[in-house]
Amino acid sequence: MSLLLRKRGFPKEGELVVATVKETFKHGAVVTLDEYGDLEAFVHISEVSLKWVRNISDYLRVGHKTVLKVIRSDPEKLQVDASLRRVSKKEQAEKMMEWSRRVKVSKMIEAVMKETGTPLETVVSGLIEPALDRGREVHELLEEVASGEELPSWVKLPPEFAERLVERARRELKRPTYVVKAVVKMTSRFGGVERLRKAAEEGMSVGNGQVRITLIGSPRYMIRVEAGDRQQAEEMLSQAIERMKSVLSGPGDELVVVEGPGGGS
Repeated sequence: MSLLLRKRGFPKEGELVVATVKETFKHGAVVTLDEYGDLEAFVHISEVSLKWVRNISDYLRVGHKTVLKVIRSDPEKLQVDASLRRVSKKEQAEKMMEWSRRVKVSKMIEAVMKETGTPLETVVSGLIEPALDRGREVHELLEEVASGEELPSWVKLPPEFAERLVERARRELKRPTYVVKAVVKMTSRFGGVERLRKAAEEGMSVGNGQVRITLIGSPRYMIRVEAGDRQQAEEMLSQAIERMKSVLSGPGDELVVVEGPGGGS
C-alpha cells in the first residue's frame, strides 16, 4: 500500500475503515486495514449481519474491499475487532467515495513524483506530515487547490514539483463545491470525552456527509463544510455549531469559535 494513503496512529473505536478481506473461517474473517499499513483486524461472524449467516463468504469474500466499523481497539496488543453489520449503506457509500478520492490523489502525486524525479521522503516531509500535523487530509487540501486556492505556506515542496502538482490538481480534480472552515474550542468538565464525541457526531449529522469534524489538538477541533455555494456552506456551518452547542449545554461545558466565521480571527 502506498505511504500516501496511510493514516497516522491506531484505529479508534467507532471509526469507519476500509478493509480488504484476507481470510475467512467458520466463525469469522481476518481483514487488513488499508489505511493503517495493512494492520490486521478480526470480524466475528456475529458482527457480519443481523440475519443468520450460513456462509460468511456470501458477505466477505477474500480479496474484496469493504467498509467496517471498529468496535474494539487495543494499540498495546495491536488488536482490532471490527463489524460489518453496524455500518449503514450511507456510511458504506460515503466512506468508499472518500477512499476513491484519496486513491485518485495518491496516484496523481505518485505520477508527479515520477515526472520530476522527486523522492517519496521529500513529499512525506514537505506535504504529508505537515498536513497530518494540522489535522488535514491531503486529498481535501488538493481539492481546494483545484478550486482555485493556493498551496498553504506550510507546504514545503521543490518548486517544480509544487508547480506541476498544482497544474495537475486543477486539471484532474474538478469539484464544484465551496469549502468553509472554522476552528472551535470544545470542553466538557463533567461529560468528558463521551460528551465531546456526541457533540461532534451531532455537528456531522448536518447535511449528507458534507460536514467533517477533526481533532487538531485538544481542546481545538476543525469543522470543515463542503457545499455547492458559499451561502449554503456558511449556513450548514452555523447549523453544525448550533447542534454541537445543544449537546454542550450543561455545567462545565463550553464551545467557542476561535477561527473562522464568528470567531476570534
